[in-house]
Amino acid sequence: YSSTLALLASRILYPNPLPSSTTNLPLYILNSAAFPDARETSYDDLVPYVLARLPGEDDLLAGQQYEILFFAKASADDAGKTGKDYKKRRPGWQWCVQTYQLLSRVVRKKLNRLWIVGAESWVRMLVEGVMVMSGGKGRKKVVFARGMRELEGWGVKVRELCVPCGVWVVEKRRRKTRASMVENENKAKGRRAFGVREPLPRSDHGEGEEGRVRLPRVLKEATSFLLMDECVKTEGIFRINAKAVMVEVLQELYSHGQQFIVWQELDTVLCFPYWRDGTGDVGMDELKEKDGFDIHAAAGLIKLWYNELREPIFPQSCYQALEKFYGNADLQLEPQQLVEMLRPDSEWTILSATARRILRMHLLPLLSQVTHFEEWNHMTVYALAVCFAPALLRGPDIEEDFKMMGIVRRLLEAMIRDWTVHLAPSLGGDNESFEAELRLPEVVANREDPLEDGDNGVSSSEAQMTGITLMDNDASGSDTQQEDGSEEDDPPALPQRHPPPLPPRHRTFSEIEDERPSLPPRLRSSTIAAIPISSPTTSPSNDLDNCVKRKPAPTVHPLPRYSMIVGTSSQQLPATLGHIPFYNTVEQPFEEEEEQGLDVDSDLPEYEAVPEPSNRTAIPRKPVPKSLKGDV
Repeated sequence: YSSTLALLASRILYPNPLPSSTTNLPLYILNSAAFPDARETSYDDLVPYVLARLPGEDDLLAGQQYEILFFAKASADDAGKTGKDYKKRRPGWQWCVQTYQLLSRVVRKKLNRLWIVGAESWVRMLVEGVMVMSGGKGRKKVVFARGMRELEGWGVKVRELCVPCGVWVVEKRRRKTRASMVENENKAKGRRAFGVREPLPRSDHGEGEEGRVRLPRVLKEATSFLLMDECVKTEGIFRINAKAVMVEVLQELYSHGQQFIVWQELDTVLCFPYWRDGTGDVGMDELKEKDGFDIHAAAGLIKLWYNELREPIFPQSCYQALEKFYGNADLQLEPQQLVEMLRPDSEWTILSATARRILRMHLLPLLSQVTHFEEWNHMTVYALAVCFAPALLRGPDIEEDFKMMGIVRRLLEAMIRDWTVHLAPSLGGDNESFEAELRLPEVVANREDPLEDGDNGVSSSEAQMTGITLMDNDASGSDTQQEDGSEEDDPPALPQRHPPPLPPRHRTFSEIEDERPSLPPRLRSSTIAAIPISSPTTSPSNDLDNCVKRKPAPTVHPLPRYSMIVGTSSQQLPATLGHIPFYNTVEQPFEEEEEQGLDVDSDLPEYEAVPEPSNRTAIPRKPVPKSLKGDV
């Protein structure tokens, strides 16, 4: 017997705390992310330990069936890797076929459903090959799903599954967007954990006073795990940032209402049980073998909850008072001033009632206990104040927030330092009351955060001012009285409001035709032929009284020819072309101009006599280049 192989087998195959939501049969989860490296662990020796975790043959022979949910995606560290080295790390095909052959006939027959989520191509081919070898009888039992959202489409309630942390991370990276990993039915109804209108929910009856405020589930579980002995001593808590994908996954899980969330840091594991009607508290067995979220993810989730508050602890409305009363860096903050700022019935405070309650119930007790282990975690009061100051204020102007951050840091540092000695006794808080707030509620209805009816995106202060305005303006149905006790007369009626004139409607085609002016009557051909065109003095007939008289068209002369223009003076041109100037007209040859004694510029070069061209005109050619004369 090998305890190491048994531990590996418990991480690879384990029963889900709740039965299947589709058939109410026992559900076993097969996690491929927990497969060890084939070069370090012998899979032949590991097979008996894995098969031993399936239901016994005695139970199966009695008629019990079961289901298996196989998360076939690789681990978060190996997601997207390929190559020969990566293939050697996973089990081979031959080993998978031999493992299927080792299953007894009753184990194969009693398998009701095999869910495969995020299967790669080699997994699909392997399953199809095994089904062919078995005669194709078990093919109807296999269901492939690409992710959690498609799995919910088959009717499986993902919120009732204990999914390993690595599977959630792979699912988040696979989507590569900020879309929800599961079908969140809470989107249309409201919010549950982050950015709600009432950050501190109220408990139902049966647990002390009805309507008493309590901490939300996300703060209870994350804070309980953070304050465990081995976790609170972790160096750099709240200072070392967790992986962003881890915090995003946790935010979606708590908003979705996931029942089983496992926290793990070395050998320290925590998972709150779930209450099932008719069964009672249902918890996880063998918690130490499960993969969970680490301590830095819990610290990052707490800071994210404060950063996502709809109304921050120090809103923008108190910036002016902060700078006025606490802007001096040399000012020493007295404990009495801090008590007056945090008292529930304080009238001279810059914080809202909800902000003071959150500081008293959770933030200051938590940070005060973390400072008690400063020797191990190296987190001083100043370091904690620096880490949480940016999450306590959030305004529209980043530069203004940066200026206020120093004042908030000094205030928070003084509150943490004086909490145990001065503030907690004066405000009625101690470690025992803080631990009582972190315990699992006895009433089942108080274990999950309530779901808001809707989310209109309006802050509490804006809603309050809107309500006051509406109450001031609404005087209908209320009997008002004057100071002497007599009833006030009804106000005079307002004058009747005349509605604005309607825009002109579009006219129909028939109306437009009616309004169009009538055209003159058309003349017949016989009437037009009887009109004397050559005699302008003839009086028109009665039918032509409405006709429009036009000027006669000008006479069109033929265009002149070239022979009519060249060699002809303007006096010899036809009468029709005498008024047209022709600037290109040549009257006499150049020799005749010299004989007539015209002034000719002597500087102009004289033209050489050109012999008369022969009948065949020679074509001028370019001279032959010197480089080609030898070849010619």
